[in-house]
Amino acid sequence: MTHPIFRFNRHILVVLLLLGVTLPAIFWATGGTTEDPTPSIDANVTERYRSINALTGTQTVTMRTNGSIASRNVATVMLVPGTDRKRIRFRNTSNRQYDLQVSNGSTLWLHDTDQNAVTEIELTGPPADSQMAVRIQQLVAAAGLTDDMGRPQSIGVSPLPVLPRHSGTAPQMDANRSFTVEFVETDTVGKHDAYVLDITPKTNQSDAHYRQRLWVDTERFYPLRKQTAWNTDGTQQSVTTTYTNVTINPQVSADAFRPEIGTDTSVKRPDTPETEWYRRRANLKAQSSISVPDPTVPSAFELVYATRTTGRISGVGLRYAANGRELTVAKFNYTLNIDPDEQDVTLNGQPATFDYGPTTSLSWNCNGYGYTVRGTGVKTDRMIEVGQSVGCPA
Repeated sequence: MTHPIFRFNRHILVVLLLLGVTLPAIFWATGGTTEDPTPSIDANVTERYRSINALTGTQTVTMRTNGSIASRNVATVMLVPGTDRKRIRFRNTSNRQYDLQVSNGSTLWLHDTDQNAVTEIELTGPPADSQMAVRIQQLVAAAGLTDDMGRPQSIGVSPLPVLPRHSGTAPQMDANRSFTVEFVETDTVGKHDAYVLDITPKTNQSDAHYRQRLWVDTERFYPLRKQTAWNTDGTQQSVTTTYTNVTINPQVSADAFRPEIGTDTSVKRPDTPETEWYRRRANLKAQSSISVPDPTVPSAFELVYATRTTGRISGVGLRYAANGRELTVAKFNYTLNIDPDEQDVTLNGQPATFDYGPTTSLSWNCNGYGYTVRGTGVKTDRMIEVGQSVGCPA
């Protein structure tokens, strides 16, 4: 999983953090709680999900703005849940450059079949396994569907990523984990039965009007439909991803996750940044030509990993976690476009600004470098304290 630690421009940051916004309460109008009896699930949710070796079907991604369809993409897909292995062939290719995406988990190939050209991108990620199966179990348990044997002792809940990785529309998002989950009804998606779950922030949160609804397969607990809604500057937006014609554990060809490269196919390998991952700040500091921030974070937070990114934009990052909450501190050799008239606070004499949402970012510049502190489940005054501890070193 790629974690977009580094932020190059405040306006780009807003686009990348597409879900870092709030919703009007009236937007969620796709149904409410029904009188369906709450089912009791005695299956091991994580085992059922992990039993999916592959999945094929039709993926439809619909984006709406103020209730009207802004875009709709339909693709034939083959996926390996919990990994980056996938094959996606888009049907409506007139509005997109790449009509085929293939990934073996470590490399992504973007095919422009009209031009017989392929762009090859190396994938990188932190030293951690996929947590999707665990997160699905947390959501199902939080909805009160599992018995005591399947219920985690301490439930931390966050919405699922809004779109598959590398979709070009929105990145994965780790949202504030103080969310509630409610069972709505049992429905069908295609020919599969599904539990419908509503995920909403608890009251008195800055992102209290964010909404996500999931249709989770009753047998394997794969999300067959995922609808996420939010608001940007008063504009209502939503993304709905639906899988139909689904076959679970089909026979998969050995070539399914290999690119279609012929002798006359041109292959482009763009100069993408390289990211190295470290378990300790000291190891990062020893390898980095950029000085590494040494922030003061709340005592409950522990360092998860540190990163060094090199390329056209180079930077360092530190990611901390505590009971489902996360803090990220990043520094990079690129200054942010911060308008002094928009400053929210001052850090060591430097104007700093917030971008609010499920993930909140505090950004400022110092001596030719850009800095960000990002928080999920962290109050803004705590983020300011972390930013002040980093400050603007000479």
